[in-house]
Amino acid sequence: MTQTIERPVEQPGTAPVPDHPHYTLGSLTMVGLVGTLVALAIAIAALMITAGRNSVDDALVSEKVDTALASAALPAALETSPDPGGSVIPEFVPKADLALAPADEVNVATAPEMPPPSARTTQAIVEVDFEIVEGITRIDPDGVEFDTWGFKVADGGTDVVSGTPGPVIRARVGDVLRLTVTNPATNTHPHNIDLHAVTGQGGGAADTTVAPGETKTIEARLLYPGFFMYHCAYGDVPAHISHGMYGGILVDPETPLPAVDHEWYVVQSEFYTTGTEPGVVELDRQAVTDENPTYVVFNGAKGAIAGDNALQMNVGEKARIYFVNAGLNLDSNFHPIGSHWDAVYPEAALLNPPLRGSQTTLVPAGGGVVVDMIGQVPSTIVLVDHALSRVFDKGALGLVVVNGDQQPEIFEAIGSSGDDQTAETGDGETPATGVAVSLLPGSFEAQPMDAADEFADDESPGDFSINVLTIEAGTTVTWTNDDPGMLHTVTDVDETFDSGFLNEGDSWSYTFDEPGEYEYFCAPHPWMRAKVIVEG
Repeated sequence: MTQTIERPVEQPGTAPVPDHPHYTLGSLTMVGLVGTLVALAIAIAALMITAGRNSVDDALVSEKVDTALASAALPAALETSPDPGGSVIPEFVPKADLALAPADEVNVATAPEMPPPSARTTQAIVEVDFEIVEGITRIDPDGVEFDTWGFKVADGGTDVVSGTPGPVIRARVGDVLRLTVTNPATNTHPHNIDLHAVTGQGGGAADTTVAPGETKTIEARLLYPGFFMYHCAYGDVPAHISHGMYGGILVDPETPLPAVDHEWYVVQSEFYTTGTEPGVVELDRQAVTDENPTYVVFNGAKGAIAGDNALQMNVGEKARIYFVNAGLNLDSNFHPIGSHWDAVYPEAALLNPPLRGSQTTLVPAGGGVVVDMIGQVPSTIVLVDHALSRVFDKGALGLVVVNGDQQPEIFEAIGSSGDDQTAETGDGETPATGVAVSLLPGSFEAQPMDAADEFADDESPGDFSINVLTIEAGTTVTWTNDDPGMLHTVTDVDETFDSGFLNEGDSWSYTFDEPGEYEYFCAPHPWMRAKVIVEG
């Protein structure tokens, strides 16, 4: 079963490092060992000298030496460690004896969906057919488009123009993955696939390299359970990954993980583009080398799991996220704002017990993690890379909406105090009907203070719905904060008026009685600026 989701769409110099010592754990251990042996040698020598005296009992000295040797055990790290548990690779059923996975078993899905867990308890052959996709895709709702390359299920239809991220594959440890990769003749570039779950040359890359018009198949035994990345490893590998050629493969352990109410597939990745203006942008190959991405996103596009595409769960439910950091270059600091990871399987290595109650988990480029999260209270949990400039400036943000009744034993807003400034005029009277100005969603996004388009009608990103407002004296202007979750102010640069803090949904009004030009800004976000011109 295939699911298709339409997504919304100067390198610094390095100073020389002075010579300095590196004190490693091994070095410190060796120093300690040498000190122990020296002390032991001195003690034994002293006992031998003492034993040379006729007045000392030789048996007593011998006993003392034996005791000293026994107490001076070598550090455990230097002893030969026994095999801690033997091989974790399951016993194979020969390929000749394996049947295909049942016809009703779903083994692939498109982000953010996951295929359901298999009901099987035996090994099988899992067949997956991938097709390479090359196409122009919107990677930013503001209209930025990019030539993405990726993977889709071969029978996924002709309407799939983005294979970024590729479908998630699901199988069981011990299964044989029979993977077929087709590169349509209409494509331009050769490609292949390197699966981190596969043991074989290049993770299968060498034997799946396909020029346009070619098809190749491999069979690979899945030896270890876990959640693994796959990606293209052909030619200029950094460029192929930066164009979007990556995805995830889940190998379930023989004993399944505990059941949950929701399972989601999320991939963090980076785009390196020549700009952020609406229209088609190109790959900035130097930025790839410099490790300076333009975008850091979840599931292939800015906003792919936000807004109408936000993930949904209910209070009391548990969700599991299978997460891959495709990179190309950055580690991820995966964090749920307003919640916790109830369980974390580090490195997505599923043979090991999870950590419990974690705040942020580190996922290296090319790695993965499996995390569980409980919907404790009704809220919107914000999934981020907690290197927060990647959220505010580059797009690494996703939303999980938790629906249900309030849970005051866990969280309760007691209230607030302060002046109510949601309706004010120049003379303190109730405002008359006048002009409405919106503080736009996303207006908090940082931009240069001297941006050339600050007062332009097509300012990007926009902050106030009217950047230059011309009115007659006596007109009332009402500002409404429509920026979700953000506090803003409407503050005159000459201190003529100040709204105070406006919560989301709050409005504030002011009547302009005196002619003149009034420039105003938002105090916590001073790059948000606009003007009111009052004519006499």
